[in-house]
Amino acid sequence: MNDKNTMIHSTLEEGYDFFITDKWSVRHHYKISTFEVPSGFLSEAYEVIENDIDNEPRVFHILSDFDCDIEEAELKLKEKVKTGINRRYLDCNEGKLSIGDDLQVAGRIQWSDKLIDSNFDYFFEIDGKKITIEKFIAMLEEVEGWNFKFQIIDTTDPID
Repeated sequence: MNDKNTMIHSTLEEGYDFFITDKWSVRHHYKISTFEVPSGFLSEAYEVIENDIDNEPRVFHILSDFDCDIEEAELKLKEKVKTGINRRYLDCNEGKLSIGDDLQVAGRIQWSDKLIDSNFDYFFEIDGKKITIEKFIAMLEEVEGWNFKFQIIDTTDPID
């Protein structure tokens, strides 16, 4: 049964290739696709990564009106990808991840039933890394006693 309100789209299968190099000279491969959604057009960039248990693809979105110029929307999406891959929130010292010096973290909340090193099915994608709830809590130990602000935003909104 196919519900007319259910959309199935795979940017990995239907998108075109986009390659970009970040400021650390790491080359990234994305698939880009624009498709119709009930409120307009969604342009999506989905990172193509090798099957790695520690990494998670980064995904970027731009939502446009029905009368948009799709080429212009995808150029805005590519700028969003460029900004996203050129910002790192995590530091890695001696193989241990920690929150960067600016004490800000941003990413996506994800779900998987294949997490072997977690008691939870949810994890965070931060800087293209798969961060379990337990790993995230361990990173907070060094800022124990500090205040924090936790904000959830739509995938199409910019991260400030």
